[in-house]
Amino acid sequence: MARSSLAPVLLLAAAALMLKQFTFVPSPSQVARTEMQQAQAAVVAAGVSGLTAMPQAAFAARVEEDDEGFDLRILAVLALPLFGISWALFNVWRVAFRQVVRIGESAKGNPL
Repeated sequence: MARSSLAPVLLLAAAALMLKQFTFVPSPSQVARTEMQQAQAAVVAAGVSGLTAMPQAAFAARVEEDDEGFDLRILAVLALPLFGISWALFNVWRVAFRQVVRIGESAKGNPL
């Protein structure tokens, strides 16, 4: 069984080709081309969004907004902090009231 000397060379060439496809750092020309395509796409997108936004803005200026009344989301956002603050003030007030009563009792001559 004779071995061909061409097989290792082909195997090495295939490995090099696969390694080139899986490189993590692109070539500078690919980077420049990609950046140019992204910049062109951004310019096109900005132009398209500018054209589509203009009629909506003009239409929005003519439409009168309906007032739906009080927004309940404000209460939903503030409910928990207000409850916490009121609970803390209640506890402080209760201790402060007891302390004033003790001071008043000791001022009258009553023992603590």
